[in-house]
Amino acid sequence: MLRRILLGLVLLIALTVVGVAIFIASRQNLRFNPPEPEIAASADSAVIARGHYVVRVVGNCAECHGATDHAKDYEAGADVPLSGGFEFKIPPGEFRVPNITPDPETGIGRFTDGAIARALRLGVGHDGRALLPFMEMQGLSDEDLTAVISYLRSQAPVHHQVPGHHYTLLGRIVRATVLTTPVGPKSPPPHDSPQGPTVERGRYLAGSVANCWACHTARNNNTGQLAGPMYAGTTGFTHESDPTRSWNPPNLTPDPKTGRSAQFSEDTFVARFRAGKVIPGSPMPWQAFRSMTDDDIRAIYRFLRTLPPVVNDVGPPSAAKS
Repeated sequence: MLRRILLGLVLLIALTVVGVAIFIASRQNLRFNPPEPEIAASADSAVIARGHYVVRVVGNCAECHGATDHAKDYEAGADVPLSGGFEFKIPPGEFRVPNITPDPETGIGRFTDGAIARALRLGVGHDGRALLPFMEMQGLSDEDLTAVISYLRSQAPVHHQVPGHHYTLLGRIVRATVLTTPVGPKSPPPHDSPQGPTVERGRYLAGSVANCWACHTARNNNTGQLAGPMYAGTTGFTHESDPTRSWNPPNLTPDPKTGRSAQFSEDTFVARFRAGKVIPGSPMPWQAFRSMTDDDIRAIYRFLRTLPPVVNDVGPPSAAKS
């Protein structure tokens, strides 16, 4: 009787493992087909210039998509090729950033404007699979989305084949459970971008273009999901260019004791952006952000001052890893 019970338990465990494995495997390549946004690239120089500002300055796409062999040029503030290749090594796997130059074989040259717009806004790739939610710009206005695609189309094509992602077992489980649905905008994106040094403009820039919250909010390292109040800072942020140090993106809320926005006047905030990179190796893309307009920097500051204060002391901005 005992042997039969043990055999039954073994069979039950085996069937459970097989069932889970089949479930995970069956959800690795789910396909989605949302309609493509009605966005078309423009050859207008003003639209392309606006795209340059979004891509190179506020959005800072080169932080991840920049050519890995042009790292020093990027740090110096140059417009490096957006040919990809940067690799994120995190618990769910190794993830490589794609080439977004208009090369028809290895970049985005073979994709329609609508397909690119769908990827950016709705998180669905050209093959219908959900994209990893690393590039969180789903809230871009129609105006800025058009400008971004127009600028990308205007770049010189670079032939650079980037290898695909490699998922660990954890990554495959996360892909089959947490990341089964494409990540789209939380609310309908505006047609036109807010303008001027206003709170509305700051909310748009910090939330959908510069994505300040993406680094200044605690996350679950295994799933990438938010694990703390937005903009309230976090700890243990490791940057690939300096793996010996741990970075602590500060609390940006207006808490009078621990919030960075409460410790700066508006003019000091602008001056800090203009100063560029002060701490060597900092993952903050100061070389891009220092070129933002005064109005946009002031808009972000005014937005941050409206956030609910959160008490969260993240410690010094940088420390050697133990």
